[in-house]
Amino acid sequence: MPDPSDKDPVQAPATSASGKRRRLNAGRVGLTIIITVAVIAFCVYAFIAIYGLTKAG
Repeated sequence: MPDPSDKDPVQAPATSASGKRRRLNAGRVGLTIIITVAVIAFCVYAFIAIYGLTKAG
């Protein structure tokens, strides 16, 4: 069983202003990557759907 005082450094609160800024920027980068992948996946899906509809008709 892990010691409760042994906290995960990723989840530890930032103590300095630069640490808070760095964590905020990391969150924004992560969110941007997720959104970019979602948009690309939707574009591929839409292309396949439109291509299938045009070839079927």
